[in-house]
Amino acid sequence: MAEILEIDQLGKRNGLPDSLRELLKKYPRDTWEEDVLNGNWVGYWLGRHSVFKEISFAINQSLQNILDNKISTDKFLSDYIQLMNLMLKNLNSHHTVEDNYIFPKFSQKIEKFSYGLDLLENDHHLIHSSIDNVVLEGNSLIKTINNNKVFDIKKVVGSYKTVNDAFDKLLMAHLNDEEDLLIPLVVKYGEKYFDLGH
Repeated sequence: MAEILEIDQLGKRNGLPDSLRELLKKYPRDTWEEDVLNGNWVGYWLGRHSVFKEISFAINQSLQNILDNKISTDKFLSDYIQLMNLMLKNLNSHHTVEDNYIFPKFSQKIEKFSYGLDLLENDHHLIHSSIDNVVLEGNSLIKTINNNKVFDIKKVVGSYKTVNDAFDKLLMAHLNDEEDLLIPLVVKYGEKYFDLGH
């Protein structure tokens, strides 16, 4: 894997680096046709991205609801634990497939974009490092709520939300950049060119 420039690191860059925007400029998001977006592989892949966005939204909604006293702590814990387990399980398997199967297929065909694929793989490591912090803080949050009858819910949840927001920011930026790099390649060459969609 290529060494990723500091300015290109997830959380420090603003979208894809200029050197990787060539095809995105030629095939911007608003020109992506339905037949591409609904392709066997692209449709499934974007569907997984939608799942992560939906889980993320649901977690944030649950956090806001407990902060606004709209749900009980029991309801919050039940929802949070279920949603976070869903996120962890799906994200880990999704990234494993991308790193070991999807990215190599693109890299073998389009060598000039290998840095971009290495960039996305590096993102995965940063995201998983961030989610380790989320799990640590989440476990602390669960323990605090379960073991204390009296505590400041806004302070406890607010502290956790800061860590969760940082993870969310990385994940959403990565998903967008991933789509901005790979979808234009599929638009130009098609799924079959990369041996996808089977």
